[in-house]
Amino acid sequence: MSREKILQALRQAQSHNPISQPNPQYFDSMIYDKEDLVNVYLQYQKANMANIFLSTKETLIDTINHILHTQNIQEILCARNILDVKTDSGTIIDSMEARALIYQDSIDHTRDKLFEIQTSILHAQVAVANLGILGLATGADNPRLASLIVATCIILLRKEDIVANLFEAFTKLRVAGEQQTLPTNIVFLAGPSRTADIELQTVFGVHGPQNIFIILYE
Repeated sequence: MSREKILQALRQAQSHNPISQPNPQYFDSMIYDKEDLVNVYLQYQKANMANIFLSTKETLIDTINHILHTQNIQEILCARNILDVKTDSGTIIDSMEARALIYQDSIDHTRDKLFEIQTSILHAQVAVANLGILGLATGADNPRLASLIVATCIILLRKEDIVANLFEAFTKLRVAGEQQTLPTNIVFLAGPSRTADIELQTVFGVHGPQNIFIILYE
């Protein structure tokens, strides 16, 4: 049978036997307070050893600068999606007490510079309360490497973006993709990267940041 006949047969088969659209049903079997997702998220995220700061839109830049000062951060890699967060004096970058490098060029042209920077700041699209993790839809405005190649990562998160479970997180992340589809790459962060060797000695920062600072604001 020729290639064209095979394709024609497939087309005819699909017209006679249409594929039904999936209607996924999800049952959340975990026991937690579904009426207080913020506190549930805080509990599990802290268990994942992330440092969490509570802030507001008005005090956001003060919180960022506090972290920069206490960690002695002089230079910071900025994902473009934080430019959407405005303060009274302009963008966050305008008010940060550290030299900002916006991540907008290909790694092929900035490889040496990117791997020298020890700290990055970006904005998460979603957080999963019952797991204590963050979801990042990566792309040009939120590069995947921005959360992986640094020793310290500062992540902004709106309280309204906390959802109950992973199923709801994927539903929310779908909106962040092109044409209402899931992004081609999604990063979920629980906390500092860590592993243990054969002697059960925990080591931080092996596969990603050693320190995660999450600023939860409203």
